[in-house]
Amino acid sequence: MSNHSPATSVDSSARAMSIIGIVLGVIALLFLPIILGPIGAILGFVANSKGDKPLGLYVGIGCIVATVVGMILGAIVFAANT
Repeated sequence: MSNHSPATSVDSSARAMSIIGIVLGVIALLFLPIILGPIGAILGFVANSKGDKPLGLYVGIGCIVATVVGMILGAIVFAANT
């Protein structure tokens, strides 16, 4: 008899929210970080609560970091153009 436990399945809607959050976080680095970053973070944290445990949390935190980095990049570009 095998001692292996069955693989935990993740709800497909939770995984989809995590993937959409990743995409929004990457886009937030360059375009509209104040809008897209928090949306991605919310999707990541909701995915985490729906069962996509490690990835959803990482997506939420990553989107917060992407928001801050995107705003800093925007400020640098704005300051360079003025």
